[in-house]
Amino acid sequence: MPSKKPFAGSVLQQGEPGTETCTPAPEDHHRDVSEPPIRYRVDELLKGGREAVLIHREQAYRLRITSTGKLILTK
Repeated sequence: MPSKKPFAGSVLQQGEPGTETCTPAPEDHHRDVSEPPIRYRVDELLKGGREAVLIHREQAYRLRITSTGKLILTK
């Protein structure tokens, strides 16, 4: 059975690679713009890997670390 993890206002359901789904957060989840933004450590986000797939509005984006240590986000 896939596990569920809280993910910045939504629930990420993990299964086999490529089958992860993200349930949108309720409409009232938005933070006050006067609050500082949520911060994530890239090494924690990638869990020791070099890339991750982020889902935004049902679109997949790939975040990866290059061989020179820079971050690249591609659709």
